[in-house]
Amino acid sequence: MLYRKALRDMGRNFSQFISIFLMAFLAVFIYCGICGEWLGLQKAADEYYARTNLADVWVYSQSGFDEDALRRVEALQSVTAAERRAMVEVSAELAHSPKIETYILEKNEISMPYLSKGGGFDINSDGIWLDARFADANGLAVGGEITLVYGGFPITKSIEGLVYSPEYVFMENDTMYSDVKNKGFAFMSAKAVSFPGFFYSQLLIKADTDDCAALEKDISDALDGKYGVFITRDRHTSYNQFAMEIEQHKAMGAVFPIVFALVAILTLLTTMARLSAAQRTQIGTLKALGFSKKKIVFHYLSYGFLVSLAGAVFGAVAGPIVLPPLFYPSLSAFYTLPAWEPAYDISFYLIAAFTVACCTLAAYLTTREVLSLAPAESLRPRELKILKQKNGAAPKLWQKLGFNLQWNLRDAGRNKTRSAMATVGALGCTALLIAAFGMYNDMADTKVWQYEQIYRFETKITLTDVATYEQANNIAVLSDGEFIMENAVEIRSGGVKYTGSLLVTDGGNLIAFTDENRKEITLPENGVSVSHKMAELLGVGVGDTAEWRLFGSESYIECTVAGIYRAPMTQGLTMSRETFENFGGEFRPSAVVSAEYFDEKLEGANHVLHSSDMSAGWDELTESFMLMIYILVFAAVLLAAVVMYNLGVLSFTEMQREFATLKVLGFKTSRLRSLMLTQNLILTFIGFLTGIPFGVLLVDVVIASMGDSFDIIVALHPSDVAISALIIAGTAAVVNLLFSGKLRKIDMVSTLKSVE
Repeated sequence: MLYRKALRDMGRNFSQFISIFLMAFLAVFIYCGICGEWLGLQKAADEYYARTNLADVWVYSQSGFDEDALRRVEALQSVTAAERRAMVEVSAELAHSPKIETYILEKNEISMPYLSKGGGFDINSDGIWLDARFADANGLAVGGEITLVYGGFPITKSIEGLVYSPEYVFMENDTMYSDVKNKGFAFMSAKAVSFPGFFYSQLLIKADTDDCAALEKDISDALDGKYGVFITRDRHTSYNQFAMEIEQHKAMGAVFPIVFALVAILTLLTTMARLSAAQRTQIGTLKALGFSKKKIVFHYLSYGFLVSLAGAVFGAVAGPIVLPPLFYPSLSAFYTLPAWEPAYDISFYLIAAFTVACCTLAAYLTTREVLSLAPAESLRPRELKILKQKNGAAPKLWQKLGFNLQWNLRDAGRNKTRSAMATVGALGCTALLIAAFGMYNDMADTKVWQYEQIYRFETKITLTDVATYEQANNIAVLSDGEFIMENAVEIRSGGVKYTGSLLVTDGGNLIAFTDENRKEITLPENGVSVSHKMAELLGVGVGDTAEWRLFGSESYIECTVAGIYRAPMTQGLTMSRETFENFGGEFRPSAVVSAEYFDEKLEGANHVLHSSDMSAGWDELTESFMLMIYILVFAAVLLAAVVMYNLGVLSFTEMQREFATLKVLGFKTSRLRSLMLTQNLILTFIGFLTGIPFGVLLVDVVIASMGDSFDIIVALHPSDVAISALIIAGTAAVVNLLFSGKLRKIDMVSTLKSVE
């Protein structure tokens, strides 16, 4: 009997049970899908780094490391292993002369290449192990040969294997987008090297300490200060860039799914409570027929338990299967991992269990409340709460309100829980929409800020490392361009040290500088200017002292901060050529920028880039981020529709007797529809207003996870508010229209008939 009753109840309340299923599904699906994606990235990277024994520290020197220096470092107590290697940049003898960063290994125990095809690295072999993605892009295969050119000196090697490298999960390029056809890496044994004059310029170190400052001091003492750069994992370009990518996804996975879950779970609680309360007459009948309290309780528990369990299980299974593969194609175009697979975590099962428990608990608490009543009392309809009005000014104000507002305010007061849940639902959905549209517009603004407001050039021609001044000057003359010098730099102040970028300008106005409000400013001609983000990290301001050195240099240069500028993507120092040369630096242009469109690759040029290329690079970099925003918008709209429809069903069910009474009194269906719409819009408007600051807070959290290289201004755009308002209000209006038919079909006789 109870089984048949359950089926009949589910059929009669199909829409409410579907909404419970969908909310449980959405909450778990979004959480498990996004978390499964970034957990998969983290797991794959950790396993990759462990399997290849990625170095903890890289030490570089322009003069090289001899065996004695290696032994002194190996002897340090905190160092567990160390080895030397050399790196020479060569060009491949192919039509487009791509660059290959070739590593010459003395041993192969730290940061080992990861085999993709062919044979494993052999320290005694005379062959070469080539970047797998570079080889595929250029039609090279195991067993073939490749000719490398270094300083005009050619060397031909047999390709023994295709590999990945844990140091090249992300490959830095002149362009922001992936360029595996024009740049790659390779590994060779020192026994097979015939390059003239190479030396071991790098030390790879494994250490068992987390105190990087103390480790650097020990290594510096062991090397007598004769080294140029000390880089830990956290500062290594590839490791840091991929870690920041994971942090962005992790932030979105930690914040947005929780908002989804909270909104869905709170609405589930109200839905199950109201659904069970609507069954008080049936509960009284079952008690009168002699059914035990235990049987009745388990009967109603099954409503919340089975439906929410189905939704939660389906969400937990489908989330990691459906969502991660949507992100991996765009990520794999930019990053290189041996495997791209989602990961599972115990939290998936916990959030699913928590969702089911909340829904089941709501059914239990409501059923228990009704079971505490005597059968005769529970057979009577629930009495409506009577709101008392106090004497004084309130009644006068109340009389001035129209019937529509009076009726809705009275109903909201009688059903505070439902009203609160409608407000919370609108708040959560608004916060998600504001955050999603806000991040989208912030990314779009950043693109305009960097590539239109700051970069005023149309063409950027990067120069090779061996380009002569005559070649560079010829390029500048023919392209009507101006020189710039870009380099990596270490900056320190007050014991704090960061890696940044150095920009040296040689006059001209093709690169602009902006302040904290994105207004153009002029930097001091004679002095060093620091980016806003770097100044915050170092804790310095105008007039303070800092020290800097180029990568590879063994000594720091002290300077006074002359100006602060704000840039969205590159953080570091800027100075004029005159200032740089006054510090004793040798100005070696790394690129020529021109306001003209120039497409000829002259001798000495490495890449010819246009503004459209750089803009496309930004689009590729943020592709997976934007995809996540689209998913959040879709899920937020779907959640808003489900929440509002569900609460609309509850509202209609609870007010059915009042609607029937109003129809008897002559109210038309259009007037009743207006009553429902007014209440929905008022509660939605309150939730919308309170949801705006929460949406901005969500954007702040996600943008803060993007790392030290980005300085993106978080701003609330009027369009963010307008579009979110239209979506929320439109959803509320559409949901209200769905109940027009129900209002017309109210059976006034059966609805108003007293329970005998």
